[in-house]
Amino acid sequence: MSHDSIKPAMSQKIFSMNLDVETVSLYLLCCAVIDAGAAITPTALREKWNGTQEELNRQIGRLEEMNILARKGRTGDGESVFGVEDEKKWRG
Repeated sequence: MSHDSIKPAMSQKIFSMNLDVETVSLYLLCCAVIDAGAAITPTALREKWNGTQEELNRQIGRLEEMNILARKGRTGDGESVFGVEDEKKWRG
């Protein structure tokens, strides 16, 4: 019997990249948002993020620089929507 399964968003590669704990934490948070079926937006992340807004913005920028997160569009309210890129596209 075969079962269709949805591949989780998280890649184990994130743990071997020598990134700051906050960067890895934000990546895991993004994956949790995806796995819950929601869009990755600053608002969705802010609701779960334990740090400051400035730190959240810094870590979003860091994940974008490494091509782990990419802007995919905007919500109806003009808020950025992000996607997690395939690990083959990651820089670092």
